[in-house]
Amino acid sequence: MRLICQKSLPLSPWDRVVTARLPGVQPLRTDELFLQDDAFDRQMEYRDELILKNREKVFQLNEEAKDAAKELLNLVLVKLNRDRNYDVTGSKVTRPDGKKILLECDNPLVIAGRLVQEDLLILQWNAEMKEHILNGGILCFPALWTLGEKMSKPMSRIHKPVPHYTDKISNLVQRMFNNLKVETPIWRANWYLYDNPELFSPQKEELSQPTRKSFFEGDFWVRVEKQSLFRLPKSDAIVFGIHTFVVGRSALTKAQIDSLKKVES
Repeated sequence: MRLICQKSLPLSPWDRVVTARLPGVQPLRTDELFLQDDAFDRQMEYRDELILKNREKVFQLNEEAKDAAKELLNLVLVKLNRDRNYDVTGSKVTRPDGKKILLECDNPLVIAGRLVQEDLLILQWNAEMKEHILNGGILCFPALWTLGEKMSKPMSRIHKPVPHYTDKISNLVQRMFNNLKVETPIWRANWYLYDNPELFSPQKEELSQPTRKSFFEGDFWVRVEKQSLFRLPKSDAIVFGIHTFVVGRSALTKAQIDSLKKVES
């Protein structure tokens, strides 16, 4: 178990009506697609290790998503080139933690996943299913699900184990995907209570648990995912980004704990 936590929790989705409800989406500025926080160095070191040692569990890419993966990496590089914390020169990028990443050494989606804190999933329209399906992902920090079980499946099937993900919500999400514009990305948030802070927490669907775990009166950790959705202009693919925050009870404010108790009671 790795103890990699942020010093504080900047987002409490359970205590705001707009983020607590499904799907709970809000506008996102294009300069906020990729975030950096105080856990950057440790999360990125762990991402590198997981990609090296658990590649088959954290990375998959279907043939039809290869062009989208290249386009995504190009977008990441454009964003990072404007970030003074990165050094983008020629065939390599130096991350804020000093690690140099060669741009031609691996699959573009893997490289993108080694440059930013976000996990990155590629969804593409399937005319036969009339839904977006998951065609690729770099998923180092899964929250009780596995990439292998979700690959090549439509959104309605991906969310099958999720409580409250009704047909109405499914249809609403699909309309939202269809209407998503390149220039208007959006974000939403998930949250979980855990009895340990491990970021790499894959779990089979048959063992699926409710999104909101029972409240722990002793030590517990809160995991929040800030999820971004944006469309790539050339491939028309949709990218689902997941920025993960994990903090222990002692790092929560009194207001956060009080509001959390109200939700869990």
